[in-house]
Amino acid sequence: MLALDVVTFDQTEGQGWRPLYDSGCYVEAAEILRDWRAENSGNLSPENRREAQLLRTLAWHEAQMWAFAGRNDLAMPIFDAIDADEANSGRAWNLYVDGTIAFLRRDRDGFEAAIASLVALPKPPGWDNAVGAHGQPISMPWPQNLDVLEGLRLCWDEPYSTAYLCRDIPKTR
Repeated sequence: MLALDVVTFDQTEGQGWRPLYDSGCYVEAAEILRDWRAENSGNLSPENRREAQLLRTLAWHEAQMWAFAGRNDLAMPIFDAIDADEANSGRAWNLYVDGTIAFLRRDRDGFEAAIASLVALPKPPGWDNAVGAHGQPISMPWPQNLDVLEGLRLCWDEPYSTAYLCRDIPKTR
């Protein structure tokens, strides 16, 4: 797995760390993400915008897997270090990160502020012409990740591993 390229390892369904996640092996998924980053992140340039985004996403997925495993002590330092340049969807990403951190810290006021700020963001120019990791056109809702934060809100009293999936639950709950 450590020899896979970044797109295959991180962005391709059924590849890399994703089968571990799909099997509920969250600690193992976090560990392989950590190990892949340690071994391969030097091959990606933070000066290259696309590669910087991939580096952020790898860190995000590692932190998520630690949080899924109930290891917020390992997840929080990674989440806290993640930010994006404010160009394009950077502001929306940062608000999603802020909302996730607030959820994990049980900070309801901070969580609600992140959602309100996210909802207020205008759609960036060119958003409707987005392309995926493999260069194919994709359609993404705006604001990005609002559905995840709304799911966390819906299942506020649940652990992250449960609440993260609450976006798939009808809101009539």
